[in-house]
Amino acid sequence: MFVSLAVLSFFILRPLVLAIFVGALLAYTFYPIYKFTAKKTNSPIISSFLVCFLVLLLVIIPAGFLIKVLIQESYVIYLLVKQKLAVGLFNSCTTDLCKAITEMSQSEVVSYQLKEITKNAAEWVISKGSSFLVNLPRLLMNLFVVFFTLFFFLKDGESLLNKLHNYFQIRQKNYALILDRLREIIHGVVYGYLLVALIQGIFGALGFFLFGIPSPFFWGVVISFFALIPAIGTGVIWIPASLFLLLDGIFQGSDAGIWMGIGLFVYCFIFVGSVDNILRPKLIGDKAKVHTAIIMLGIFGGILFLGPLGVILGPLVLSLTAEVMWIYLAKNNYHKKLL
Repeated sequence: MFVSLAVLSFFILRPLVLAIFVGALLAYTFYPIYKFTAKKTNSPIISSFLVCFLVLLLVIIPAGFLIKVLIQESYVIYLLVKQKLAVGLFNSCTTDLCKAITEMSQSEVVSYQLKEITKNAAEWVISKGSSFLVNLPRLLMNLFVVFFTLFFFLKDGESLLNKLHNYFQIRQKNYALILDRLREIIHGVVYGYLLVALIQGIFGALGFFLFGIPSPFFWGVVISFFALIPAIGTGVIWIPASLFLLLDGIFQGSDAGIWMGIGLFVYCFIFVGSVDNILRPKLIGDKAKVHTAIIMLGIFGGILFLGPLGVILGPLVLSLTAEVMWIYLAKNNYHKKLL
């Protein structure tokens, strides 16, 4: 009977698992704010409502606005690439190097590949953004589940964990160790990777805006994505952008353009490239570090399996799975050898 009920419960909750997981993750992220407001109000219910309202203002509403801007800017970039390929990458350029670059960019193979890449990227962003509008009723239902989960995890989450702790302490000696490591890993992934990537994307978008790069918000999102991938990093975006501004200034004989390219490079090196090395150690410390291979595989696998939210959930689930496997397999074998 228990197995039948468990399987039936799984199928009932399966469409909502992602929303429940997001609600729990938001509850963990904003829990320090909940604790602060709970001390001021002396009411868990009021504090939970305040935090839910804060999440609505800081996460949900801006996310809807940003998706709209992302769709618009992705289409603008697609048109800009088509225009550049048609008239040449650099305007008013007569040097041999510039002509060689223009000829290479206008060759059939390179031109076709660039057009296909930008076209597919723009179509993907537009289709994903449009699906939000098409699936609006389902989206609203999932949002309700997210906030419902967020509210009760904030209000009752700590007592639930204490009850589980008391139960499993009797049943399983490794439970306390697992729970501590899970907290450290969630803290490391959420604050050490996602928050740092978001900050790098904001600084990148601001720099692109200040130095005149088209569609700065779009490139800020791309920088945030590459900031999550340790093997590649943000330099794959801002270094070519700086070189483009620098070469454009050289070919046009514009000192201002040259200094813009140099300025963008210096700005991104300081405020985008170095943020990772400064903030991450302070936010996560040594215990909460997650192996870079797990982060990278989690991002790509999560995107393929879950879509855009896989960027967050993929590394988190993979890290937690790896840690539980290590505790149960490696530690048990180690204890057996000692015995």
